[in-house]
Amino acid sequence: MSHFIEKVVQDLLSQKTNFLQTTLVLPGKRPMLFFRQEFQKQAHTLLLPKMSSIEDFMSEVAQLEVISGINLWFKAYQSYKKVVDKPDTFEDFIKWGPTILKDFDDIDSALVDPKKILDYLVSVERIEKWGKDEIFVNKNEVMQKHLLFWQIVTRFYFQLKEDLLALNQGYAGLVFRIAADQVDHLIENHQQNYVFAGFNALTEAEQKLIFTLEKNNIAQIYWDADQYYLDNPQQEAGAFMRRYKTKVKEWKWTFDEFSKEKNIHVTGVAKQVGQAKYISDIIAKMDEEEIKKTALILADESILPAILNSLPENINYLNISMGIPLKTVPLAQFFKSVFELQMNREKLGKGRAFYFKNVLQILENRTLSRFSSPASRELSHTIRTNNRIFNAEKTLKENLSDNIFSSLFFVPNSLTEFVHHLKEWTENLMNHPILNKGSDTKHLLLKEYLFYFKKVFVQLHENLTQVTDVKDYRTLFLLYNKIVQSESIAFIGEPLKGLQLMGLLETRLINFDNIIMTSANDEILPLGRQNNTFIPYDIRKEMGLNTFSENDAIYAYHFYRLMQRAKKVHLVYNTEADGMGSGEKSRFIAQMKFESSHQIHENFAAPSFKTQPLKDIVIEKTPQTMEKLWTWADYGISPSSLSTYLRDPLDFYEQRVFGIDEVEEAEEMVSAKTLGNIVHGTLEELYKPFLNQIMIAKDFDLIHKVKHQVLQKFFKEEYKDGHTDQGPNYLVYKIAERIVNGVLDKDKKTALASEFILLQLESKYEVPFQLTNGKMVKLRGIIDRIDQVDGQIRIIDYKTGYTKDVKIDSEKVNMVFEESDKAKELQLSFYAHLFYGNPSYSSREIELCIYPIKFPKKELLKLKWDKSTIINQSIIELTHGPLSNLIEEILNPSIPFQKREK
Repeated sequence: MSHFIEKVVQDLLSQKTNFLQTTLVLPGKRPMLFFRQEFQKQAHTLLLPKMSSIEDFMSEVAQLEVISGINLWFKAYQSYKKVVDKPDTFEDFIKWGPTILKDFDDIDSALVDPKKILDYLVSVERIEKWGKDEIFVNKNEVMQKHLLFWQIVTRFYFQLKEDLLALNQGYAGLVFRIAADQVDHLIENHQQNYVFAGFNALTEAEQKLIFTLEKNNIAQIYWDADQYYLDNPQQEAGAFMRRYKTKVKEWKWTFDEFSKEKNIHVTGVAKQVGQAKYISDIIAKMDEEEIKKTALILADESILPAILNSLPENINYLNISMGIPLKTVPLAQFFKSVFELQMNREKLGKGRAFYFKNVLQILENRTLSRFSSPASRELSHTIRTNNRIFNAEKTLKENLSDNIFSSLFFVPNSLTEFVHHLKEWTENLMNHPILNKGSDTKHLLLKEYLFYFKKVFVQLHENLTQVTDVKDYRTLFLLYNKIVQSESIAFIGEPLKGLQLMGLLETRLINFDNIIMTSANDEILPLGRQNNTFIPYDIRKEMGLNTFSENDAIYAYHFYRLMQRAKKVHLVYNTEADGMGSGEKSRFIAQMKFESSHQIHENFAAPSFKTQPLKDIVIEKTPQTMEKLWTWADYGISPSSLSTYLRDPLDFYEQRVFGIDEVEEAEEMVSAKTLGNIVHGTLEELYKPFLNQIMIAKDFDLIHKVKHQVLQKFFKEEYKDGHTDQGPNYLVYKIAERIVNGVLDKDKKTALASEFILLQLESKYEVPFQLTNGKMVKLRGIIDRIDQVDGQIRIIDYKTGYTKDVKIDSEKVNMVFEESDKAKELQLSFYAHLFYGNPSYSSREIELCIYPIKFPKKELLKLKWDKSTIINQSIIELTHGPLSNLIEEILNPSIPFQKREK
């Protein structure tokens, strides 16, 4: 798999190296397996040399443990508190602390005198160089007090170093500095020889140690360089090695591989999913032997899920060496909800009650749906139907009984207790019988996820027991997030067979005949300017710290080293300029095209769609369906059901035949539907005592006295356990009050100007209706209000929404019962059928009105029949046929349910 590894092993064997006294130091741990394989291949009986990664080697030389991440942050914060009188909170510290720790790491690994650079940043000369830009610096939150900040940082650096060394610990840069300082001691007491293989960009600390060992004949260095980029002073990929070549006693080796013939294809594809699908097509055409020699390199790890979901069927073995970020696994969302449960308890629930959204997110999490129970489902339903926005611990536990989620709903005495409980809860879930029956892949994967989250909670708990700096759940969640974002789930695969899927850095020392690389875009390959530092570019350059230029050279080396022995290359990039991406291919591709002798085949790929006309959903009316339809017709046909049918027959089928209702959701804020119910109920109760009498001004005064009491009553009836005395619901209450006041004021004006009598409120009507085919059905409905103004009867429908004019042209009356946008006209004409269904009303003239109760200044909208708003029984005769036709269509067994043509 690697010509370089093969040649290194061959050279070591030819020297008859004593491997018992040899340590082989490599850039990382992954190449160790390939070295072992190559040693076994070339020498069947052999004691292998000790192998170590460079970090482990430096740690051993320095006799220090390397610490990083949250462990380092906590220790750094303790040191920081020692050097300032009024330290930032831990939450504020971790906003800038990790960046300054990265700068410390760079300073030490580059062997820069810390006092010199930190004093320089404080000096007047430094401020003078900024000149007018000092004003800009003062706007930065962290550097607003430039001099004071760097004075604190200087003291912080030396205090942290002292504290860590006292514990025999250090961050990577400090460990490398100490190891480099131990080189003379290592030479004097050496019992081992060292082999360094496959390195490129060495820190100053690594250079000092490695080159000094080599000069003293204690070490050999093997370089994997190609003359294409090494001999060209303009080629950034060889920038580091050209420098090192002048410093070492013997140079091993420079190859001439890149110039050999290669088949290079560069393809632009839109989006990550598009890249994944295109790559799947490439791999699907490979045979098993080709796949063994293929590496799929992900320049951007976020594409991993799309790649895994698109792999073709001919992939029998897959080795993933990059890991899946823990933050992307489905279970991450569940634990986020658990943390938010406690955060919102503190923030919204007055420290005792749990916010309903977090409760439902936990109970209804899909990843853990197999642990759902009748009790948890019933609790979810109760929270929704009763609008329980805040839920007490006792109530939740009583309702959940023995469900696994029950113990999550508790009020911890401390943050440490909370994290400890999460650790135990996760462990108990891993041992749950459901997850330990058989060998279901989904169960095994869930257990793997739980194992990694348990590790996170263990790490959090260990740190929380040692410090008291985390004061609230917000800071705890911030810490938890930092850990989850840095953790990955490692895969155990077979790196010697099947398709190899890895990141660019995992390819070090390894070569493949076939390379497929995704996300070969600028700003990904290379990363470009990453300003994760407080030390300005000019100072970094002057003091010998790495800048983005050096980082670009590192990426360039990895890219060209991968290319140099490849025979067939597919570089795929995203053409979409979305997010942080520019949609441009990597400049390394342009360099190869214009500077090398290789011919590069460039093209664009677009997904091919085999479009098949969508098959319309057609539901035939079976005998069982007809039975339910006739049950509906005999019980009573409502105007809303007819409007639903005109809008979408399939919705009608679901609601009236299947009986499917919308899922009831808990309302944190009152909905328009609930608001309408509250207003309707309030107006009915307020007006009931005054039915069938002429209303006067005094009546309205009496109504206003009980108005608030009645309004509150219906709010509680509709909103059940919901809160209405604060926040958005208080505003909605005021809206409902304004609507009721608007109706009362408008009716009072009518009563003062005319004889005003309320005849009926929320009256239920049922009338028989004979279809034109002779069959009988029943019409059913509730009329919001019937009143009388100066002897004129008005049939009124309340509407909380906006309504435009309603009118019917007698010559186009069929349209009312054929088009979905005539729902209000249909409803009003339907009310006429209900009203005139009583023979005693046959001689009465009526007005059919929409009452826009949300707009108190707007007059009632009266249905215009042709040009008149006064309607008599003739409306029944004119609409009977079209209404009958619509009902007969619904009841016709030969007309299926399907989408209506627009």
